[in-house]
Amino acid sequence: MILEFSPFRLDTDLGELTGPAGPVALEPKAFALLTLLAENHHRVISKEEMIATVWGGRFISDDAVSTVLKLVRRALNDDGAAQAYIRTIRGRGHRFVAPVQIGTGAKLPASAKETPPDPNAGRGERPTVAVLPFTRIALTDEIATLADAIPAEIISSLSRLRWLRVIARESTFRFRHDSVDLQTLHSLLGAGFCLSGRVERIGTRLGVSVDLSETRSGSVIWSERIERPLDDVHEIRSLIVAAVISALDLRIPQAEAELARTRPVEKLDAWSLYHLGLSHMYRFNGHDNAIAGDLFRRATALDPSFAAAYAARSFTSYQDAAMGFTADRAAAVSDARVAAERSIELDPLDPSANFSMGRFPILNGEPDDGLVWLDRAVELSPSFAKGYYSRSMIHALSGRAADARVGLDLATTLSPLDPLLAPIRGFRSISLIMDGDLEAAAEWGVRAAQTNNAHFIVVMGAVIACELAGQKARAAHWMAVLRDHRPDARTSHFLNGLPFVDPTFRAKVIAALRSAGLPD
Repeated sequence: MILEFSPFRLDTDLGELTGPAGPVALEPKAFALLTLLAENHHRVISKEEMIATVWGGRFISDDAVSTVLKLVRRALNDDGAAQAYIRTIRGRGHRFVAPVQIGTGAKLPASAKETPPDPNAGRGERPTVAVLPFTRIALTDEIATLADAIPAEIISSLSRLRWLRVIARESTFRFRHDSVDLQTLHSLLGAGFCLSGRVERIGTRLGVSVDLSETRSGSVIWSERIERPLDDVHEIRSLIVAAVISALDLRIPQAEAELARTRPVEKLDAWSLYHLGLSHMYRFNGHDNAIAGDLFRRATALDPSFAAAYAARSFTSYQDAAMGFTADRAAAVSDARVAAERSIELDPLDPSANFSMGRFPILNGEPDDGLVWLDRAVELSPSFAKGYYSRSMIHALSGRAADARVGLDLATTLSPLDPLLAPIRGFRSISLIMDGDLEAAAEWGVRAAQTNNAHFIVVMGAVIACELAGQKARAAHWMAVLRDHRPDARTSHFLNGLPFVDPTFRAKVIAALRSAGLPD
């Protein structure tokens, strides 16, 4: 991608920053930080997000962050006083404030109408995972079967994820030894990822550890350990299976997107375009949502039978309509419906297709019409956290607060790092408002707004909860954050995105936002 902010040009694919006098030297961490800030110029980037993105979440000092930030400012001939490019938002982080445009040489996918796809290109290979039998450590005969039962159950559950290819146990269980050469798995089975584990008895307790590795590099990209009393053997099995399904649904697309970023977009196959699109879709802003939509359109142009990509297209159109990213809301609603219907037509057993069919009725103010599809989504994939969240969303919109919290708890348990975590917490706040627990609602509303990647509607929820709880100072703080996040925010944005069925509750929301100073 090429980003232009006069008089500089940032090529994120080539790793080059060019100024009026030519290339500008910038060390890797500084380049990564500049890219993060420029790509997300529409919002404030916290120190925590900088560390997570640039340093991989490792512990570093505040001085290290400040040093790299100074290098970026120096490269742009900026400083802490002028702040012409990077502005410090006290107590929150930093924001890239110079106008940013996508350059003419940007490697973004053109729509099918603008640039016909290569007719010889295809979907390519889905990400492939090999689940190995787990290693047994100090197990008695009666529990030794867990070392095979757990990975077998994981294989069965993963097979329901239509975007992932899972090697059959008849092949993977041949690799029954402690040290498996990942390159061998890659060459013999074609597996890009390997899930291995250990089942260990420690006295009266049972521990299960799992590792997800990338076979090409040999690096471990996720690990988990769960330990319970021996009597809880069935609980530990279900916990491990749920944790694995949730983690792979998050980590493998991230790894695939990182791999896709190393190649020009026009040379990516449909699966790579799809995973790269997912990495933009969950940033919840108009700029990235447009990029994601273009990537998904390119993926479906390359492979018209790609059900998951149509489901993702529906989600981006849903965002356009629900969050006011487009002036033509009716067209966005129609696009969300058409893409969801195409997805379910292509693969009625895909949980993401059923998920998309279940969400678009919300945009028409008829949320309960989507329940049958979301019920089917979680039946097809019982660990599908986004399905439980969306079902809870519908319960909340229809005034069923207690039912909403049951699903929100399950979604959080299944996917504690889900990209939808901020709205999950936000709907807990809304459900507590419905039940009259305003103090708790305010705490959850603020917690949601403080969650990484919280979008402006989540911030509006914090304003509402604090205002209704009589916490005027906190409401004023989050109103300031909202104005910085989305200067054109209005009450109608909240109600268009969240069409509550109960007119009394809608009136309460409107009154709270008006009291906080937000225009209709």
